Amino acid sequence: MTRAKWIALFLVAIAVTFIGVARIGLLEADHEDALLRYGSPPSQFTEIDGTRLHYRDEGEGPALVLLHGSRANLQQWDGWVAALGAEFRIIRVDALGHGLSGADGRDDYSAGRGIFLLRELLASLRVERFILGGTSGGATQAVRYAAMYPQQVEALLLSTVPLRLPSTSRTRPLDRMVFWIHDEVLGTKGTNLYWSAFLRSIYGDPGKVTKDLVERYRTLNTLPGQEQRFRKRIDVWYAGGGPERDYATAGKVLAPTFIQWGASGPVLPAELFCEIAAAFSSTSPRMIQYSDLGHKLVMEDPVRTARDALAFVRTGAAGEACAEE
Repeated sequence: MTRAKWIALFLVAIAVTFIGVARIGLLEADHEDALLRYGSPPSQFTEIDGTRLHYRDEGEGPALVLLHGSRANLQQWDGWVAALGAEFRIIRVDALGHGLSGADGRDDYSAGRGIFLLRELLASLRVERFILGGTSGGATQAVRYAAMYPQQVEALLLSTVPLRLPSTSRTRPLDRMVFWIHDEVLGTKGTNLYWSAFLRSIYGDPGKVTKDLVERYRTLNTLPGQEQRFRKRIDVWYAGGGPERDYATAGKVLAPTFIQWGASGPVLPAELFCEIAAAFSSTSPRMIQYSDLGHKLVMEDPVRTARDALAFVRTGAAGEACAEE
């Protein structure tokens, strides 16, 4: 056998071994390690109706509650906490199927369950009135909460809220290949390569994606059982009406609403901007677009996005009304 054939055989053996390791779950993150790395103070944990929730409650002043997006965790808001910590008491929580919050005690991953747990958490913290912010999937949860409990929400701060979804994918072919290999061949998302491709594909400037950010996403999304919990949440969301139901719910929101939009993000392209704004038919949302930011705008430029949100809270006049051409 030639040297080239030996090398090829060796590489095939390595690939087969790696696939086997991936498929039996050995690439899953370790829960105790994740707790040490991402659950230290100011993190706190509480149990509500059999569900263990990870949250942070920092600062003094008017209450600002922040809900992270899909696949993210409460640390998505670190930049806003640094920028706004002197102005607000900031409360954030890991959603079901995310971060360091545990499996739901009733195996219920519906939007209604998430709202119940958030309401109970805030009640335990004696928070009755607050400004509510959310990004991506957290923005839709914020819309649902504001529509259900208008007496509690003073103002609504949303970014890239997915009340409409694009008809076609804009994912680059190379990223699609990375995702396909992990989903169909390896059967896991447990590599930094996957999460680097995931984050770089939705950032306006992929150069802002750091190694620490990739490692955090990989660790917290590959904890034992995490992918199954996330999938249950998505399946229940679609079964309950998905974005169409959320679009209708937005019409019930009464709170002053501010929407921030990353125009460079392929997830929710700019042409959906005004269509989504029109969902808020019972209020008059103010809008602002950032041509250089993508879907993760609150992480891509926390200083600018926090500054604009604060201007809206103070004056109600930040941004502008959306006017379709």
